[in-house]
Amino acid sequence: MSYISLYRKWRSQNFDEVIGQPVIVQTLKNAVKNNRLAHAYLFSGPRGTGKTSTARILAKALNCKKGPTSDPCGKCENCEKIRSGHSVDVIEIDAASNRGIDEIRELRERVRYAPLEGRYKVYIIDEVHMLTAEAFNALLKTLEEPPSHTIFVLATTELQKVPLTIASRCQRLDFARLKLNEIKSHLQKIAKAEGFEIEEKALDLIGRSAEGAMRDAISLLDQLVSFSGHKIVYDDVVTLLGTADEALLFGFGDVVASGDTGKVLELVRKGMEEGRSMPQVTRDLIFHFRNLMHLKVGSGEALELTSDYLNRLESQANKFSLERVKEIIRGLSRAELDMKWHPHARLVLEVALLELLGEHSEAKVAKGETLGVESKTSETQNVSHIATPADGRLSRIKEHWNNILETVKKKSVFGYVSLHEGEPIEINAKGKLVIGFRKGYAFHKERLEEQKNKEAIEESIRELTGEKFPIECVISEGSKPASLSIKAVAEFFEGKIV
Repeated sequence: MSYISLYRKWRSQNFDEVIGQPVIVQTLKNAVKNNRLAHAYLFSGPRGTGKTSTARILAKALNCKKGPTSDPCGKCENCEKIRSGHSVDVIEIDAASNRGIDEIRELRERVRYAPLEGRYKVYIIDEVHMLTAEAFNALLKTLEEPPSHTIFVLATTELQKVPLTIASRCQRLDFARLKLNEIKSHLQKIAKAEGFEIEEKALDLIGRSAEGAMRDAISLLDQLVSFSGHKIVYDDVVTLLGTADEALLFGFGDVVASGDTGKVLELVRKGMEEGRSMPQVTRDLIFHFRNLMHLKVGSGEALELTSDYLNRLESQANKFSLERVKEIIRGLSRAELDMKWHPHARLVLEVALLELLGEHSEAKVAKGETLGVESKTSETQNVSHIATPADGRLSRIKEHWNNILETVKKKSVFGYVSLHEGEPIEINAKGKLVIGFRKGYAFHKERLEEQKNKEAIEESIRELTGEKFPIECVISEGSKPASLSIKAVAEFFEGKIV
């Protein structure tokens, strides 16, 4: 017999086995028990939370030889056929690959026929949001008034893409992400039944990396068994995921707090040598500082972490201010975005970290925190290049700058990334808004000068200030010097980066 993957083998087979969805389970059990079934259900929620499994269980409950029953036997011919996917009365449609009007027209024709083996025909349409607009329109009438022997279950991970005309004709049930303890408990149950040994820290990391999706957690466990054998330890999970382990994350936190540029680059090199994925390390760092942010604002109880891990986080959180943590998260998030189109992910992370350390040092100098430097002198050095127009129009643009960035982001992601590296300097004699870039940031300047990006920025400024300004991009001598430029360093190290 061929091997069956763990997530298929351990798929829930009755309502009592569905994990983490008590409200939905109770609703459906009562509906079956009291004969109050809706003609159409809309199951929405993140991947791997039990939507399709629950739809199949509902089909079993309706067509079981002992039913309709809220506790299907799982052993009769109908239950066996539904479990194996061979029931002629339970039709599963993948809307991602059957998304056109022709497929829905065919469904409408088949709906009229009575079930052959059970009491109900159950149509399960997975990822229903992938249907075309024409297909949705063709489905409307059938969905509103299906034959009495037919029930529809529509499943989606993107509820916002399902037309309201469809959603309003269904009874909607929202599946929640599973809690860490629910995932860990189920994985322990599987490990015990399958004869695996798994370290507690490894179990915790698997659960957190699944991000609330049980299927992802079980699939990772299956992969780990192939990788490690029947004894799984924490380091195996770290190696397989290419993620940053606890030591690396807390190490980064310490050196960022101390401002040691040499050590921060050494940690990046260490991560590379250990086979870590730089985009994954960046994501892990973002979540690490997100955890610190929660502790800074007093919402540490929302973090699903062990007590030992929380104690270590609390100790490190004392080394940062809340504003500093938010600044680090913003810088790392920009780096993660840049990695999507930059060929050297390691370089992007190195530059981002150096800029975060460099900008923090400059900020300290500006506040007079550095020995022997007067704050007034520093402030003069940092802001002397900014002109203040008499009519206040530049001030208005600066006031709305963050909102302008977010509006540009919706129109042009590339324009947003480049504009993030610039700053409004002045409105010149020709009425143009001059956006200055630091030395070494010509790449971003040139990208903003592309017509589609310029138009996106000009339109965003008009929407938020009520006045349209043509933009002009310059390399500003007075702008704050960049610690490093991704493009410049990339050109310098071209062909030399490991």
